[in-house]
Amino acid sequence: MLFRPALLLCASCVFSSAATLYVDPKGDDQAAGSEAKPFRTIQRAADLAQPGDTVLVAPGIYRERIAPPRGGKDGAPITFRSSVRHGAVVRGSDPCAPQWRKVSPGLYAGKVDEGMFTDLSHRDGANPFRIASSSTPYGREGKPEADRKYPNSDPKLSFNLGQVFVDDECYVQEPDEAKHKALAKSWRYVDGELTIHFADDQPSSHKVELTTKRRLFAPHQRQLAYIVIEGFVFERCGNQYPTNFWEKEHPEWQQAGMVGTRSGKHWIIRNNVIRFANGIGVDFGNEGAEFADLEKGDNGRATGARGHLVEGNVISDNGAAGTASYNAPYLTIRGNVVERNNRLLFTGKKRWESAGIKLHHPSHSVIEGNLVRDNYVQWGLWLDGGAGEGTVVRNNVCIRQGVGIDFEIGDAKPAIVEGNILVENGVGIRTRESGGVDIRRNLILGSKTVGIQFSLDRSRTGKWSAAHCGIHQNLIIGEQGLLLKLTDPNQLRSEDRKLDGNFYAAKPGDARFSFDRGEPMNLAAWQKAWQGFNGASEAEGASRLVDGCSYRFDAAKLELSVTLGFDPKDATYPGLKQGEHVLDLKW
Repeated sequence: MLFRPALLLCASCVFSSAATLYVDPKGDDQAAGSEAKPFRTIQRAADLAQPGDTVLVAPGIYRERIAPPRGGKDGAPITFRSSVRHGAVVRGSDPCAPQWRKVSPGLYAGKVDEGMFTDLSHRDGANPFRIASSSTPYGREGKPEADRKYPNSDPKLSFNLGQVFVDDECYVQEPDEAKHKALAKSWRYVDGELTIHFADDQPSSHKVELTTKRRLFAPHQRQLAYIVIEGFVFERCGNQYPTNFWEKEHPEWQQAGMVGTRSGKHWIIRNNVIRFANGIGVDFGNEGAEFADLEKGDNGRATGARGHLVEGNVISDNGAAGTASYNAPYLTIRGNVVERNNRLLFTGKKRWESAGIKLHHPSHSVIEGNLVRDNYVQWGLWLDGGAGEGTVVRNNVCIRQGVGIDFEIGDAKPAIVEGNILVENGVGIRTRESGGVDIRRNLILGSKTVGIQFSLDRSRTGKWSAAHCGIHQNLIIGEQGLLLKLTDPNQLRSEDRKLDGNFYAAKPGDARFSFDRGEPMNLAAWQKAWQGFNGASEAEGASRLVDGCSYRFDAAKLELSVTLGFDPKDATYPGLKQGEHVLDLKW
């Protein structure tokens, strides 16, 4: 019986003190859930928790999906907390020790027990090894792409959603039999049989685990509010790549993070480690089409997501995007480390949900103080559908991605991009048919292609604006590529482009500036070209070249040294003055 403090009665009201429900891997789900007699599973506590209650989870490994049946209330959330930060590990994989059959040196096969797969809530099944990926990873073109009539696709190449861990190392899925035989630390699954290419001929000496859960923390019912998740490690699950997640014809492809709010409101997701999802690490928006659901049953509509706080988490090594959010406003995403996501190297058409942080139209949101680095191949922070009205992107550090901060297909409502540090990305900051982005006082270093780029695809149709963008008081240092490449303000939907007061580390003769139609030019020619725009107002007249600027970046130590040969006074990145500055980027 659950212990709950006595009710305090008065003539007109009833008050109830909040309860604490205890969970321990050595507990018993038939126990009282007290500190002395804890439950064994987090789900048992979730089933009983009421608004204001706390589920306190002891260190250990919990192999379960947690699906709270109810949310909390304003001022009385339901809180799930690891009693020791990162001590409670919710793991979506289970040990697998079949009778191994030797196929060839290092290569062993064994039958997988179908009874391992117990999450029966999804429309497309419980066993991720029997569910095809909706898009092909690793830059390859396989069956999904052949079905979409893409050229040079292999209709026989199909990946599934499973993951295999050998001695806690994530092995590589290789569906091609010949390539699997040649590639150590790879695996292949066909008709219930798993083949692993071990590094030796002693398969029984290795600990093998397979992902058996589709998600790890996500309600079945949508739109639950006021839930707190704090201090856990969530790792390993078999969720889908969200190709065309907005289509009602494919609800099974919706955005479904390993941790997912299911169109919830006002969640706090704090100080967790979220890693090794096959697809998205954490989602906090609406999952897809409003009247479609990837789960069985009548669980409510995909609408209403808003108001989440996501802070202090480490979100890493997920197969696709670290985070995803579809049309959820009033988000606060701060102080997170987001790294090494898009681990499965999704690239190409229909492989767009692959950024470190991917958000669709997060109006009135604040994205600040995050370290976003080494998210493979593509984007660090990508706001699709534009930034939305009143969004602020500030004081983030984005390191070594294809694009550091990217905005796509937005409107002309104001958003601020300020005080960010962007180091050695392909492009530092980019807008693509996205208006209303004001880029101010950022430090952009060593971009491989372009420091800041505004691009325009004239073949795209739809309701979007590329107007009212600005670039002011930024410092751009780089020895390769262009510093700026912009559409000019007299092009399609691109009016009112304003820029001024920027500092460019370049020599007078360097051709480092370009419109997207035309040859690169030096700063003097660039300034002259801009005099024809905006009535010569905010048209680069106060921008200048600066000497004696350099930087050194130690990726291992996350240490950045910046030397300025001039005094920017109150412009450019806050706090930088003439001389050398050592910035510690560690979180």
